[in-house]
Amino acid sequence: MSWIRGPIIAVLACLVALTGCSGGSDPEPGNGAGLPSGEQTLQQSAAAMRALRSIAFTIATEGQPNIAVRGGDVKLLRSGDAQGSLQIQQAGLTVETDFVLVGDTVYYKGLTGAGYQKAPRSQIVALYDPSAVLDPERGLAKLLTVARSPKTEAREKVGGKDAYKVRATVPRETAAALIPGLTTDLTGHVWVSAADHRLLKMRGVVPPAGGGQEGAVVLTFTEFDSAYTFKPPV
Repeated sequence: MSWIRGPIIAVLACLVALTGCSGGSDPEPGNGAGLPSGEQTLQQSAAAMRALRSIAFTIATEGQPNIAVRGGDVKLLRSGDAQGSLQIQQAGLTVETDFVLVGDTVYYKGLTGAGYQKAPRSQIVALYDPSAVLDPERGLAKLLTVARSPKTEAREKVGGKDAYKVRATVPRETAAALIPGLTTDLTGHVWVSAADHRLLKMRGVVPPAGGGQEGAVVLTFTEFDSAYTFKPPV
């Protein structure tokens, strides 16, 4: 169970960590080119994300970030129920697994390909509570308000939508409560929809372990408030 539990936690940690690279505290006048301030942009995004009941995102990596997850496609409800697939690096190999987290049970496909196995949800919640991600007081909306020195750098397209690109840093002490083992501040970019202020994309730098090269994790959001229904796999 530990081989799948760790990657699921890593996915949720990535989500929180990258969102944390996007809040605002110091006013940023004079962006130029008609761009809104980073503080204003991220305050609006926090408000837009605070009411979400569900979210979907894809995961991709650049370089060699110090995480087990190399890719994935995840759908998540505010309750903490989730469903998706993950590409996991294990012993130098990348394998794919499907999982469904419903109620008190997580269902996952093992490396043997022999169908789904199951384990208690408590084994995940004891290390990381997925319901925190969309909790207005603990997750995305909360962390969008606490990062330092936000700066709107550009207006770009993400998935065909106009978005503001904002760079900022989230303090370690803020993110550490949701990301076990975090030892440094997190710096990165987020892209916020110019139309409705929702997060469209995040890119966060992941510090190296043991002197290795740093990498990055990119999350792209494609669905908001969809009426997901997750059921235990047959």
